[in-house]
Amino acid sequence: MTDTAPETARQAAAPTPVAPGPLRRFGPLLLGLSAVVPPLMMLREVLRYPQMHFYDYWWVLLDITDADGALRPEALLGFRNEHPFVLPSLLFWLSARFGHGLNQPLGLAVLAMGAGCVLLVRAMLPGHLDAWQRAGLVAATSTLVFNPHGIHNYVRSMSGASWILAMLLVLGALLAMHREHRVIAVVLGLLASISYGTSFAVWPALALVAWLRGDRRKWIATPLVVGFVVVAAWLVLRGPQGGGGSSPTDDPAQAMLAGLSMLGMVWTGTEPSVALLAGVAGIGVLVLHARQSTAERRIAAPWWGLALYALGCAVMISGSRAAFGESAGLQSRYNSMTAALWIAVLVIVVAWARWPRFRAVAVGGTVLATVALGAPMAQSVRADAPNQQLLAVAARIGHPDAFTDRFPSPEQLLPRLRALGHYPFSPEFSLGCPDGLTVGDRVSTAGWRTPSVDSLRESRPDGRDVVLNVETDQVQGGARMLKGWAISGIERARCVAVLDRTGTVVGGGVVDIPRSDAEAATPGIESGLGFQAAAPAQPGPLRVAFQFPDGWWIRPLTEKPQVAP
Repeated sequence: MTDTAPETARQAAAPTPVAPGPLRRFGPLLLGLSAVVPPLMMLREVLRYPQMHFYDYWWVLLDITDADGALRPEALLGFRNEHPFVLPSLLFWLSARFGHGLNQPLGLAVLAMGAGCVLLVRAMLPGHLDAWQRAGLVAATSTLVFNPHGIHNYVRSMSGASWILAMLLVLGALLAMHREHRVIAVVLGLLASISYGTSFAVWPALALVAWLRGDRRKWIATPLVVGFVVVAAWLVLRGPQGGGGSSPTDDPAQAMLAGLSMLGMVWTGTEPSVALLAGVAGIGVLVLHARQSTAERRIAAPWWGLALYALGCAVMISGSRAAFGESAGLQSRYNSMTAALWIAVLVIVVAWARWPRFRAVAVGGTVLATVALGAPMAQSVRADAPNQQLLAVAARIGHPDAFTDRFPSPEQLLPRLRALGHYPFSPEFSLGCPDGLTVGDRVSTAGWRTPSVDSLRESRPDGRDVVLNVETDQVQGGARMLKGWAISGIERARCVAVLDRTGTVVGGGVVDIPRSDAEAATPGIESGLGFQAAAPAQPGPLRVAFQFPDGWWIRPLTEKPQVAP
């Protein structure tokens, strides 16, 4: 039968297209924008952390500078704990010479490197992904790169200047190889190799990318040859190096625990066994997705390369750090490498799904679980901040004797810092007092109040006393170290200073330290009553003073402090 219905009737019967709802229109955009939240949270951590640099920074600064703080260019080519350390050493020098040696600006540079890692991952994502998938993977990548597990790399910027920089260069090399910019890939691989030793794993990763893409044999062999030359040169040039701890273990089980737990560290707070199982699970997921067509392998090449890089890092760490204990693989600085594995896992699971309904759960679960599980690691790093602030004061007064584990060779290091105008000898140094009082100032204490009961307690009619309690007063080398707690009514101290008999500020310290015992004895008071301070162990009477919202309170110290054994 012939269809004789008018054209207008057929048009009227056709369904009217429905405009997409707000969720479909703006959902992917909002999900993608959520990727800015993790770096913003880490920015807050960086800006709240002390300005004093950490650990290896000081050793490197001693190596690359003369006694007057001048750069020794040839020393940039040296090694640190057997690692090539050229680019981080250069960053340290730039920080010392042009940035007053401040920790936070270098931390901001590391944050920028982390953001660069996220952008490189975004640039590598397969083109066939839809908007929701791309946005979800970018958000998950940002979460993994700026995970609380890796807080060490940002707030202790000397660490991220090597680990995050190396990750950035490795991702750049993988992207360049995938896009057939092979010379650029090799150059970036070389730069990564002089940033940190674990970056040697980039060479087999680049070769794997070239092979999976079906490149000519010479481009498959080139990364392997260059990598062999790099490693051979490293073995010849490094010479005898101090490893800073036990020698590598000869126990294969211990080595496997260290390597696999590093790969799974973002899935636990503090348990190596959970991290190990997570690392095994991640590798297992990759194995289950290994069967791909030639076309799929070509597109997936950089992600398999990234996974191989992470596995190579785990092998190197398992061989060199396993003897440091069962938790050796859970160190915060390793986050960039475990992030590399799980970024690769998520992209492969989403882009070439074996279980399509599992994709959203995999991405969302990774984001939520890894962030929450990173809280214990982040808290342990934050808890160390007062020690670093006190080190800054001790170094400023010239007596960091109590900090030999984190401030080496002060007799050599302090003159360099003074010559460079390096923190804590820069204008940025402060005791944190609202009125700006700092070391070297001379003030009149005539208007400052002293507790009437044994110079310790001032009883008040409302029952809320002033207490200036110095529990520990001990001489360590040339330093006098103080510890205790203080309160005025219901208020914590805003800062602490140590003065000599003339009213000159000769020392200071840190307040707002949690003291559960003191807080239990003062119901209704917020946490943070504790303090620590440092002053020169000089003859003559000293006084310790605290600034509260109601003004300064001051008390004398004993003239016969204890002497550390």
